[in-house]
Amino acid sequence: MNGHGVTAEEYLSPDIPSGLSWRELPIVDARDPSLAEMLIVVTGDPRDFEVPIVPWPVPGGRPLDPATGVGGGSTEGAFTCTWSGDRLMAMNDAVGGHYVLGYACAPEDADDRPRTAPPAQVLLWHVNHHPDGGQMFASLDGQPFLVPAMPAGESPDLDRAVIARSDGTFAICLQPGVWHDGVYPEQGDGNFWTRQGRVHARVSADIAREFGCLLRVPLNSPSLDQHRTRNT
Repeated sequence: MNGHGVTAEEYLSPDIPSGLSWRELPIVDARDPSLAEMLIVVTGDPRDFEVPIVPWPVPGGRPLDPATGVGGGSTEGAFTCTWSGDRLMAMNDAVGGHYVLGYACAPEDADDRPRTAPPAQVLLWHVNHHPDGGQMFASLDGQPFLVPAMPAGESPDLDRAVIARSDGTFAICLQPGVWHDGVYPEQGDGNFWTRQGRVHARVSADIAREFGCLLRVPLNSPSLDQHRTRNT
């Protein structure tokens, strides 16, 4: 299925079928070597790290001239995540984005009443990738965070989907073309800093409609030691 381009309006009010099954994703420490093809672990000051920018492909057999096709550079800004009842909302100031990242319960049961307990999960309905460059997430308050990731390819491979985890002491930079969603605070709300390609090309996959399921991201994990290696 080729899917469709997801509009800004759909990001804030996705049309998700009811009664979908949930598929749980394994949490993996982002430093695990098995994730090296999808991401870069960024230690030190993340503001000193330049995300990879890649040139646009060209039709036919003529190549791009050297050092062209990457002039857009990168953009950066705050990426904030806030629970609004059962919805995890996000604002990406780097590109002016506003999204519903996921849900604490089945979307058809979600409401906006204040939560009385921390959510145990995020149910993910969507992923995307950026063909023009990578995207980095760093915690601004030193709290652990999670980033869904799937290898680059024509369509997301759910069999190889993982949740990359940072304990908050290092940033995660996704490689260009890697399927992902936003950044999820492991507990409560979250404040992050992001840097990504300024062109901000985005290719989306509506997981709910294309695969007939939601992806479950467990929250409030009791111990990082449980997630040192891939849990498949």
